[in-house]
Amino acid sequence: MPKSNILLIYSILLLSAASLYAIQNTQSTDLDAAKSISRVFEKVAETISPSLVTIQSKQEVLVRRRNGVRPRDINLGLGSGLIISDNGYIVTNAHVIEQADEIAVSLSNGETINAEIIGTDPKTDIALIKIEQKDLVAANLGDSDQVRVGQFVIAAGNPFGLSASITSGIVSAKGRSNVGIADYEDFIQTDASINQGNSGGPLVNLDAEVIGINTAMLGRNGNIGIGFAIPINLVKDIVSDLIDDGEVTRGFLGVRINEVTEEYAAQMNVEFGIFVSNVNEDSPAMLSGIKAGDIITHLNGNPAIELAKFRLEIAGFRPSEEVALTIVRGDQTIEITVKLGSL
Repeated sequence: MPKSNILLIYSILLLSAASLYAIQNTQSTDLDAAKSISRVFEKVAETISPSLVTIQSKQEVLVRRRNGVRPRDINLGLGSGLIISDNGYIVTNAHVIEQADEIAVSLSNGETINAEIIGTDPKTDIALIKIEQKDLVAANLGDSDQVRVGQFVIAAGNPFGLSASITSGIVSAKGRSNVGIADYEDFIQTDASINQGNSGGPLVNLDAEVIGINTAMLGRNGNIGIGFAIPINLVKDIVSDLIDDGEVTRGFLGVRINEVTEEYAAQMNVEFGIFVSNVNEDSPAMLSGIKAGDIITHLNGNPAIELAKFRLEIAGFRPSEEVALTIVRGDQTIEITVKLGSL
């Protein structure tokens, strides 16, 4: 065989071996990357699980019968909760313990303890309960202002009584409102499965930090990949009020407001704003000179664009705090300072 042919065959064999090695090396690298991601999820699940609890609620209901007998029925509820302090404070959804006569909490070690209600806030669907237990594993609460659309998240809870269940997904959207779940809405939307019984459990990032409290899903016949969580920064504020006062105190402006339609915005020569349709008698708004027909364009210098967000921001101030409103009235732009009341 000519020497040139031998060299050609030898070269082909070398290239084939190199290609095979490259393919195997690539496959190995891809597998290692997948395993690395898997270990992150495993670590998050391991970290958050001890802070998860199952909440069992019991309510006695009198049932009227035609014969006048009124037997007592027992309504049982099941939900999830999250330990937020080592001395027994647990956050959950208000609807999980709504009208409950008795509440029991099952810990990750299987122990079940009776709980007391510290306070509830149905307007955000947050509740705080407490058990007499020390040295609990509290979850690490993160910063929901740092949440990014597209980031990986894990939803944890006890759906259908299946304790310490973990699902994963991404953040689909932030600042969701007008969903019809609560009075004050600023939800994190996720495609991580949130099923019946997940309510009150945490939404967690890959650093095992809680960024939200799961509250609801869309879809009556099962999960369709659209779930909602209350941002943890809002939860922190609610919990602080409930611990201090047993209730949530909110700023009160005293107006009825609506979205500004495109037609009216063009007529008033404004790009955005909140329309004041009515001003309550003797309210902070009336005492400050706000009138029906005004358009609020800015709150403390920030554009007032979304109705739900504006309501939430006003409610987030303390009573007696002052806020600066920019108002368009006819062809005038007016700056008004309002000392808020208490809602």
